[in-house]
Amino acid sequence: MPCLAIAAFMGFAACRAQRRRAYKALAAVVLTAGLTCALIPIGIIVWFLTL
Repeated sequence: MPCLAIAAFMGFAACRAQRRRAYKALAAVVLTAGLTCALIPIGIIVWFLTL
């Protein structure tokens, strides 16, 4: 999952650098996917610690 998060954040930066509006909208989708991939492992660790 962390590798997917890194790839998604790089994709976000690449999409954000483009001039067209469609790429900027795609950047929001890629950022959401990256945050999800980054936060799921943290959520699992916190969940295990509360058991």
